[in-house]
Amino acid sequence: MDNFYFQNIKSKKLISNTKVAIIMGTIDDNHVILQIKHVVFFLLVVLCIIIPVEGAIEQRGQLISIAKGDHHILNAENCSGFYYSTTSGTYYESLELTFSEDGFIDTGDAIYTSKITSGSTAFFGKKYKVLEDGMLSESLISSGSRDLQRGNDFDLGNGCKLVLQGINGNYALLELQKNSTSVTTKTVEEGSKFNFTTEVDGTEYVILEGTLEKVLDSKDPIVRLKSVNHYSDVPRKIEKGDEYGKFEVTAVTNKSIELKNSAPVRMHLADYVTILDDLIDLRVADTVYRACSYNMTKDTITSYKIRGTSLTVNRSDSSPDSCNWTADSFGMLFYDPEYDLSTESLEMSLDAGNDWIPEGGLVYESLPVKIAYKNPEMMDYQEEWFNQGYSMLGWDGKKYAYFGTDQGIVNILLEEDDKILYPDEEYNLKEGYTLEVTDLDSDNACLTLSRNNLPVYSSIISPGKSADLGTHTFLYKKELNGIEVPLFSVYVDSVMQGGELSAVSLKYLLHFSDSPLELGYGKKLGQLTVVETYPKLRLENKHEVWSGSDINVTEEIWIGRFEKKTSGNLYVTFYPYMNKVENVESILPSVSSWSIPAISVEEYLVGV
Repeated sequence: MDNFYFQNIKSKKLISNTKVAIIMGTIDDNHVILQIKHVVFFLLVVLCIIIPVEGAIEQRGQLISIAKGDHHILNAENCSGFYYSTTSGTYYESLELTFSEDGFIDTGDAIYTSKITSGSTAFFGKKYKVLEDGMLSESLISSGSRDLQRGNDFDLGNGCKLVLQGINGNYALLELQKNSTSVTTKTVEEGSKFNFTTEVDGTEYVILEGTLEKVLDSKDPIVRLKSVNHYSDVPRKIEKGDEYGKFEVTAVTNKSIELKNSAPVRMHLADYVTILDDLIDLRVADTVYRACSYNMTKDTITSYKIRGTSLTVNRSDSSPDSCNWTADSFGMLFYDPEYDLSTESLEMSLDAGNDWIPEGGLVYESLPVKIAYKNPEMMDYQEEWFNQGYSMLGWDGKKYAYFGTDQGIVNILLEEDDKILYPDEEYNLKEGYTLEVTDLDSDNACLTLSRNNLPVYSSIISPGKSADLGTHTFLYKKELNGIEVPLFSVYVDSVMQGGELSAVSLKYLLHFSDSPLELGYGKKLGQLTVVETYPKLRLENKHEVWSGSDINVTEEIWIGRFEKKTSGNLYVTFYPYMNKVENVESILPSVSSWSIPAISVEEYLVGV
């Protein structure tokens, strides 16, 4: 089955501004042609382009086919946007999608279900305590074990904290405060459970609970708490008929909450489409009906994990086990929707009967793919690794240009099809580079590339009225590891000069990093060592690896695990993930005016 392509984004999407030049007034004969050219040129700017804003955190999951007749059930095992507990494997949410036509979901054929288990559920990626049917209180803190010392309060968030006021023998005096004001105080005996409640519409509900595991009466009193859970004191009420974007609540029971799409969902090639507001957006590949999901956040996040599909093996039998992930099953591995290609894979093989990964049992591979230049003037570049195009591969989920044997790889910083650049406008590239139009003269444009405000290359481009081939490309080269790299290139499509309407139309912008990542034979990263650099990149573990705890595969990729015993058999679930540490202020990529994706990503992307 083709798989689903995700992107969590807890990040931002900017709605692109469009500039429309409207020419009014009398046009005399001498200016008719020039002004018509201006109108045609600037109407092109009206087109909305879907481009994620720089710095957005992207989270992608499995790829799925969205052709006619396809049916998929997405849940926390294959969709990282849903809540998932990696300590128990518990998940509550699912999204069922049925396609009656290519890229088309009819009304009622997208079904979101939140099941209720042992008084808990999850709704739109967050975990909740169920107070009563449809009344949910968000789980804010879930702590396995921690110490609480007098003077070192337990910050619960939202202005709440738990304070140890004193100890008397085997008893502790605990106080719940909000905004530094006492809410209630309780005396709790060692080994006993405790809870604090609040009143909502005349009914008392538990908002904080746990167990006082140990009391240490000393000069600096301290207690040990376990199984501490803190819930919001402002519950959300979900009722039948409530609307969430294109979805409507169709059922609320003591077993589940169900929502269905109240309007059809249509997806076009290369389109962004919102499926569940604040949870899942889909992006369709450019040439085939395969889709990917993006999750993003409007909040500031310090750190979180982005998880791939979990795989479970039975460790009670005597046979060896293996797990394999690609971009289809681990959304942080590289996938290019424009070309519908991926290059990375991660494989783990376990010895029979124990938790050791033998030498060579942990393998990461990435196979380069040759990509032709969109700019026709770049095809005959002469340099081996950049002639007729460039070799591209994924590394730790990002897109790089490949140099071949032991030469390293460089990040592809920018690939953009169209750009309108105005005089005196500074176009910020990455790694300190900027591009400017420093002069315009008739059909000529002088472009200047600078780094850290110092010009490094300038050229006058004269595309000419006939737009002859070979007269359009601005090209800056730089030697990296003995290879002449086309570090920055752009095709100048046309030059327009006319007062406030002056501008240059650019196409096929391509920018490579000038800081190669060295991946020579024998280089060690995490548990792996580079054992092959040509014709593909291959890393293996050169010693046994214990799989009983999280495994640092490379610098970015980890493999986590949890266990379950069922009917006398031990089942171990493995899942790959990447740690992300970001500081995001707002999030939204540019989208077409008729489809503005919503964004969400909570710290429950992986769960606790």
